[in-house]
Amino acid sequence: EDRAKAIGAEFADSVDAVLMLKTYHEIGKPVDLLRNLRPALRRGARIGIIDRDGNGENHGVQKKVVLQEAEQAGYRLVEEHDDWVKADRMDYFLVFVVK
Repeated sequence: EDRAKAIGAEFADSVDAVLMLKTYHEIGKPVDLLRNLRPALRRGARIGIIDRDGNGENHGVQKKVVLQEAEQAGYRLVEEHDDWVKADRMDYFLVFVVK
């Protein structure tokens, strides 16, 4: 935790955008990761998450789980772009900002 705080202090307010492309489902503690990102984000920075709408067994995570975890970490959904992902509609693209 001290290391995370030190890294956050060093990079405070330095990031405009983060894109997690088909990786969110691999993160062991996604709420912690999202919380730890917050100190590095500039005001108005956006977090984009593109992943497969799945259940873990099929290499994805349900969209509702990502929405709940982002909310828990202090983010709010500002954009959703289902039209920017593959035509099979198996993926979603969510964009969040800090509350």
